[in-house]
Amino acid sequence: MSENKNDKDADVKQNPKVKKVIKGNLPYTPAPGVFKKTLEGIITAGEPERFTNNFMDTVLGVSGGSSRYVPPLLKKMGFLTSDGVPTQLYTSFRTEGARSSAAFSGLKNAFGELFQRNEYIFKASENDVKDQIVAVTGLTKGDQYVNYIWSTFKVVRDFNAGNNSSEFRDEAGATAKESLEQQDYSARISHGSLGLINNINIVLPESTNINVYNLIFQSLRANLLG
Repeated sequence: MSENKNDKDADVKQNPKVKKVIKGNLPYTPAPGVFKKTLEGIITAGEPERFTNNFMDTVLGVSGGSSRYVPPLLKKMGFLTSDGVPTQLYTSFRTEGARSSAAFSGLKNAFGELFQRNEYIFKASENDVKDQIVAVTGLTKGDQYVNYIWSTFKVVRDFNAGNNSSEFRDEAGATAKESLEQQDYSARISHGSLGLINNINIVLPESTNINVYNLIFQSLRANLLG
C-alpha cells in the first residue's frame, strides 16, 4: 500500500535526511543563509579538486544538517559535476570579471522551468516569481516550500559580489537592442529605403591645359553621375 501525502510530509519533518520531492524539479534549501555563505566562501577560498563535505566544513566553515543541500544545488547550477568536481562555471564565478555571467548561467541552469515560463523571471517581483513557482509545482502560495524555492532563487539572483542584478538587466537589454536593430535593418531593406554610398577617389594628372580637366569632368558626368 502506498503512503499518502500527509505521511510523506510527516516523514520529512521527523527525519531531516528525507528531502521532499517537488514537482517541476525546482531546487531549494530551507537554509538560504548557509547557501549564500557557501557562495561567498567559494569566491575567497582556493578551488578544490573535489567539493567534499570536508572542504565545506574545514575551508568554508559550512556544516550541519543544512549543508547537505548545498552540493545538489551547486550541481543543479552547473558549478559541480555529478561527482563533485568544480566546472568552468565554478571557476568563472570565483573571478571578479566573470562572476555575474557565471551566476546568471547558474540561475538559468537551476531554475530552467521558471525561465521557460518567463525569460525575464530574474527581473520579476517576489510575488510574480512565487506565482510561477506555484504554477510549476502545484503547491499553494502559502506552502513553506514555495518560500524555500523563492529564497534559494533570490540568493543567486541578488548575489551582489559583482553587481549581478544590474548585469542581468544589461544582458537582457543588449539582447533586446540587438533584436530591434535587426528588425529595423530588415524593415529598411523590405521598404527599399536602405541606401548605399560609394566614395570614389580621382587622381587628376598635372596639366596647365584647362581643356584636359574639362574633358575629365565631362566624362565623369556622362558615365558616373548621369
